[in-house]
Amino acid sequence: MTRALVSALAAVGLWAGGAAGVSPDPKDLVISQGDLAKARDLIRQLGSEAYRDREEAHAELTRMGRLARPALLEAAGSDPDPEVRFRCSRLLPKAAADDLKARLDTFLADTEGKYRHDLPGWDKFVAATRETWRVFGHPVWADKSGDDKARQLFIEVVKTPYNVELLRALDRTPAEAGRAVADRRMQLYAQINQRNNFRGGVMPPPQPITLPDVACLILAETVTPAADVPRAGPFSYVTGVTFLQQGGPATSALSANSGLPHAEAYRRIVGRWMETREEPNDLAQLCYVAGQLLRNFPQSTPLLRRIVATDAVQGYAKGEAIRALVQGPNGGKNEIPFVTRLLTNETLATTVWFGGGPNQNQQYQCLVRDVALAHLVTLTGQRMEDYGFKAPNGQVPVAAQLHSYAFTSDRDRAAAMVKYGFWRLKQELKDPAAEPKK
Repeated sequence: MTRALVSALAAVGLWAGGAAGVSPDPKDLVISQGDLAKARDLIRQLGSEAYRDREEAHAELTRMGRLARPALLEAAGSDPDPEVRFRCSRLLPKAAADDLKARLDTFLADTEGKYRHDLPGWDKFVAATRETWRVFGHPVWADKSGDDKARQLFIEVVKTPYNVELLRALDRTPAEAGRAVADRRMQLYAQINQRNNFRGGVMPPPQPITLPDVACLILAETVTPAADVPRAGPFSYVTGVTFLQQGGPATSALSANSGLPHAEAYRRIVGRWMETREEPNDLAQLCYVAGQLLRNFPQSTPLLRRIVATDAVQGYAKGEAIRALVQGPNGGKNEIPFVTRLLTNETLATTVWFGGGPNQNQQYQCLVRDVALAHLVTLTGQRMEDYGFKAPNGQVPVAAQLHSYAFTSDRDRAAAMVKYGFWRLKQELKDPAAEPKK
């Protein structure tokens, strides 16, 4: 991130609740030709041979703030005098921060949402938070300007300069957006672990991450392809999932009845984010969150199915996703057709250690197909023991407990699959509509 710009944003007080008497129309922010001419004259004075003249021009350009920004941008990149270029580059962060603050004040003054505002990430924010309905199977969205709930959350998001800089990066190239996402992840991770403030052998308490901070990161991950986000080093596992489950408002607001400020708009962003999760490592982490914290989101079922269906996702995550699907609010027998298709999946889910009895100190493989069969048997009111499932130390196998069962031979597994196949055939002969074929 650009440290100079972040510091300037903080210095100008990026958001101050809106200035009194500010026009809500962004057209009123257009810089006049007279101000541009004045700024260009002062920039030429930055190249004066007299030091006092250079300092006076520098001070006056600082006072002009955003009104000098277009001329500063032009000179910083093309003026032949190196000192002029240097001074302009030093002046630009403050001018850019002033410009952004003015645009935010105009945005706040537009309480009725009449105008289109050029703010970092605002269009993406609106797209992620607008209401969605379906008419004849096609999505229909709310007005492009965004509703009041989205506006209020956006205002909270841009109070933090680092969030603003992340939003700015989303409007640049995918590579720049990806680097900004990776940087923000590590900033937030350091914040909750106080890794940057370890002094004198005493670890200070972690600092909580706010809901607007998590909302901004989740939005950034939603619109930035995972392939463009660098993930190297020992903390490559840190993603938005890390902060969704950290506790506090960012976790509590995931509940539909939390009643917390900004929860509704936040949940819309999280829902859009769930729809875009495809990277195998992200999916592997999400199997636990989707089945617990996110289980009441309508996007949880397709997300859990995607976890199971993605080849590169590790088997244990697939097994946990199957459990979450079956136990979800819309799961149960509704998932029988999907789970049935997994009876041929040979991916290793886990290794079960039998610590006693005749199989003492033996390890047995539990495959994804075994997990699928265990849940199908349980869902249809049958007993896993009758299908040859074994449990460590003579315990009773439980489908929802992934480490609690396995087949002790390939022969037992094959026999169980055949038995279930015959059982299904008998049910279909009794009632062809008993098990839907989807």
